Amino acid sequence: MGFSEFVVLLLVYSGLLIFFLVPFSKQEQSKDYRGKISFSSVFKENLVKMICHKKAIFALVLLGLALISIQAGFEGAERHYNAHSGYSPVSNKLRALYSMGSVVIYTVVLLLSLGYMKTLKSMKGAK
Repeated sequence: MGFSEFVVLLLVYSGLLIFFLVPFSKQEQSKDYRGKISFSSVFKENLVKMICHKKAIFALVLLGLALISIQAGFEGAERHYNAHSGYSPVSNKLRALYSMGSVVIYTVVLLLSLGYMKTLKSMKGAK
């Protein structure tokens, strides 16, 4: 897979994940926390709100499908190479684990950054 294909795939994954993790504006009720509560408690509250709503289930399904497709892709490439190359068998399990770990880390970083941005917005009192 080329670099441009990887970037497009990453943009689509990020966009879908953001869509699924951010609650609808009808459900979201921004509170004004200016100086009332500590940053960490507001951050935790925002993370819980992002994770515990109906659309977040689709984000979890998206993550699961991404991990399954990565595993299946590496397994298929490994089978194809071992069946048709004539060389000694190879294993792509470590590369698959690195790729799946990278996706999980990217998802967690994206979730934390969304929570951080939402917390900053609510701490400033902007809607």
